[in-house]
Amino acid sequence: MTIAVGINLGLYAILAADTRTTYHRLGMPFYDDNSSKVQKTTMGLITGAGLCALLDGVKRKLATEQVTDTERVLLIIKEETEITRNAWRGYPQIESGIEQTGWMFSYMTVLDGQPLLRLGVFHPRLNREMHVTYEVGDPAVIFPVELDSRMADRIHDLVLRRINVPTSVADLQSSIEQNSALIGTVISELQPSCPSISGRFQIGIHSGGQTSISNLVGIGEDGTFTLDIRLDGPSSR
Repeated sequence: MTIAVGINLGLYAILAADTRTTYHRLGMPFYDDNSSKVQKTTMGLITGAGLCALLDGVKRKLATEQVTDTERVLLIIKEETEITRNAWRGYPQIESGIEQTGWMFSYMTVLDGQPLLRLGVFHPRLNREMHVTYEVGDPAVIFPVELDSRMADRIHDLVLRRINVPTSVADLQSSIEQNSALIGTVISELQPSCPSISGRFQIGIHSGGQTSISNLVGIGEDGTFTLDIRLDGPSSR
């Protein structure tokens, strides 16, 4: 389990995840801290947290398909969930793994004739539909399973208080920098007590028809990091 964060800031959406994938062999955990978890789609960006086999199945499908609406994204998730459930049906913890797996994704829609940026989240524990849309300034966070609810609530409140929502295009870059630093702070604070989180993370930005994904960013012992991210054109494979 990893941590994934998504925030709709109105003029842009930011998606982020740490880079650790956890494997188990003979009951012992092994870690790969070089996993890129933020991905472009033909609609925007997507990231997720949870069961590797299921996340990878959705990632492969979205890498090869021209997705044009959220219903198709949700259908791909449901299709890959059944494929994973059948392939791993002999694994005693498959259902709990599926229940702990979720995604967040950005996309553009049209409301009253105007383009509108959205952030959607799919998670089995949300509601009957398992899908909600987050409003501007409301952070979506998929926390690692080892984090207790009290700490999760504290982190959510921290993010909510410190989010920088830009009021104009002129504020865009400074807002991206401030919100990226906020996410880095959250990951840095959680990493020592959450074995499934690495000290590295990745950021994706979606603004209008443009998207960009950073390299894997390492957080120093003093909590600092260097992020280089620029919007680079329409969403595409």
